[in-house]
Amino acid sequence: MRRFRTFGSMLLAVVVVAGGCSATGSRTGRGSRSQARVIESSGKMMTASNNPTTLAGRGEPSLDDSERPAAWVFVDDHSGTFTERDGQPQLQWEIEQPVSASPTFRVEAYGPLLGTPRDFKFLLSTVESADGSDVAYAVSVREGDFVVGREYSLLQPGDNFIIRNWATGDVVRQIAPLSPGRYLLAGGLRNVATKKEAAAITFFTVGEGE
Repeated sequence: MRRFRTFGSMLLAVVVVAGGCSATGSRTGRGSRSQARVIESSGKMMTASNNPTTLAGRGEPSLDDSERPAAWVFVDDHSGTFTERDGQPQLQWEIEQPVSASPTFRVEAYGPLLGTPRDFKFLLSTVESADGSDVAYAVSVREGDFVVGREYSLLQPGDNFIIRNWATGDVVRQIAPLSPGRYLLAGGLRNVATKKEAAAITFFTVGEGE
């Protein structure tokens, strides 16, 4: 089956780093349709003292060291816990609290390095699901329209976003509510003016009956 690929090498690289995640197949729908939802910016500026990377004891965020991320994705307003593999710190973090089947997401960035990034692309993919369903979508915002700190609907983020079925390349208006299971959100955040960019990987779990 052909896969549609539009993301830059950085985003493809972070998907490889996440490893072991399914990115094939798709799901046509389940349950009620989600409504487009945008909540205003959190207004929280990530600084040298309050950013998740520093608070986790990894030091100051870096654009060159994957162990010290400079961007973070929150799901349903939940933050994550950074992970290790064989004692080696990893880029991704894991959200422990179950989220809803139609969650929101919010991206935060380390301002001293990234300034005001306005471009974001991400891959949403099933890691495992209770009913065997498999989703894989590539989502991108029209360049310059993304707002760091603003909360968006993950399934229907708005008209300025393009959602593609990763397997077929078809553009869809929205993603169906997610089945209970574990998911990967691997994204790339970019400052269009400076060309500086940062990767962010989040694993999250949709709970039963959420």
